Amino acid sequence: MPHGNLKATNVLLDGLDLNARVADYCLHRLMTQSGVAEQILDLGVLGYRAPELAASKKPAPSFKADVYAFGVALLELLTGRCAGDVVSGPEGAAGVDLTDWVRLRVAEGRGSDCFDAAMASDSESNPQAVKGMKEALGIALRCIRPVSERPGIKSVYEDLSSI
Repeated sequence: MPHGNLKATNVLLDGLDLNARVADYCLHRLMTQSGVAEQILDLGVLGYRAPELAASKKPAPSFKADVYAFGVALLELLTGRCAGDVVSGPEGAAGVDLTDWVRLRVAEGRGSDCFDAAMASDSESNPQAVKGMKEALGIALRCIRPVSERPGIKSVYEDLSSI
């Protein structure tokens, strides 16, 4: 069953090992249809709503939309930025959201500029860490592709586990 409200604040870290736990799972099913639509609209404001939901007159949770939201949360971890923030665009251009900002940097061959400065400086002396960050960025970018090209969550999990 799709989560329907996946965002960074619904991922909790548990115990000394900081195991990830997903909260607020399936609560949208208890809401009315208008409540579900409102919840999905709120995700758009926060930067987690998949583009295909924005185009829908009656948006409904889906696995592919959850993968998109997971990709956005992964981008937040890697960049140190919030999904809903407007980031400065290229010189003279209007601001863009986090997903477009990362896509632009990667297209310009400057993907490493996306990483959180503190995380990047800590990993400079560790080539394995840099490689892992780049691989995680690639996975996040796959998660935010158009719905027809977006991987399933099992594939995302397997790819992250292999890093």
